[in-house]
Amino acid sequence: MIGPDAGQRLSKSECYKNALNDWVSGAVKEPNSLVTGSLLFILCCLPVISFGPAWLALTYYMGRRGDGVKASWREALSFSLKRCGLKAWLMGWSDFLAVALAFGDLLALWAMELPAPFRYFYGIILFLDGLYMVSGLYRYPALAREPNNRLSRIIVRGVLLAVGNLGWTALFFCVQLLLFIICAVTGVGLVFLYPGGLALLSHYAYPNMVRALMPGSGGGV
Repeated sequence: MIGPDAGQRLSKSECYKNALNDWVSGAVKEPNSLVTGSLLFILCCLPVISFGPAWLALTYYMGRRGDGVKASWREALSFSLKRCGLKAWLMGWSDFLAVALAFGDLLALWAMELPAPFRYFYGIILFLDGLYMVSGLYRYPALAREPNNRLSRIIVRGVLLAVGNLGWTALFFCVQLLLFIICAVTGVGLVFLYPGGLALLSHYAYPNMVRALMPGSGGGV
């Protein structure tokens, strides 16, 4: 997978258009890969603790397919488990922790009569949990492109990219939500298309965000 050109700085609007154009083009070129990747991801994720390696494998698989490389799921899973190993597991577990904390914050806000300062506190924690989860849009493709990089640096980069332009991140989140709604309305489409479509979006969103916010930082292998 080719990373962003570190010497080329693009405007945020150009990056947004590039990411969406590449995403649509990749989805049109590889509709079968969307279905195949989504189903194999769900099968590999049946023990939910394997979410991290399974999602990283899907991100790698859809990225390679979208770039025109005929990668197999076996290759993607081998990359996730062998080249990334514990990093993929820890990334997935950190997402589960963020989801659990967000759920607990929501329960605290809804079920308890809390003074205003505590409500603000739980609201801030809930916002940070959500921001970390959304940063997965950048963390997983970053790990797929830089498997030898330290996990802490990848997580920090993903969060910084999410924070660096909250408006753009929110826009991509809306695209994810729209994709989810469309797939939910179509019924089985939620299973067959949503995971693969989201992984493909993250594959193109990450390098374009790096171009806009972190020129000179690299980001590809």
